[in-house]
Amino acid sequence: KSGFSLVMNHPACVNEITLSLNNKNARTKALVLELLAAVCLVRGGHDIILAAFDNFKEVCGEKNRFEKLMEYFRNEDTNIDFMVACMQFINIVVHSVENMNFRVFLQYEFTHLGLDNYLEVGDPAPP
Repeated sequence: KSGFSLVMNHPACVNEITLSLNNKNARTKALVLELLAAVCLVRGGHDIILAAFDNFKEVCGEKNRFEKLMEYFRNEDTNIDFMVACMQFINIVVHSVENMNFRVFLQYEFTHLGLDNYLEVGDPAPP
């Protein structure tokens, strides 16, 4: 509990954890997503997670937030643990928001990155 509190009070810590998604090991990426999902569910955590993915976007040169996450999701389709952790994370990020307009915006971010197409037909390429 005290460790989690320290993480929540130090946004740079969440940024570093988020950057760990660049690890080659799918199990590591799954654990990172599980931790980020837990942060997202704590009061104030959702904003911290979105800020961390904004930072990830800047550091990794993404055009769109969550771009690399979706790339990993499409390319790690043989690792069920990672795929489950990824879908759980996406669901928590999108559905833990009370504001319906913001929820729709977050859904659109993932739709724009090809999540719907991938889930419907297994298409590995974004639209």
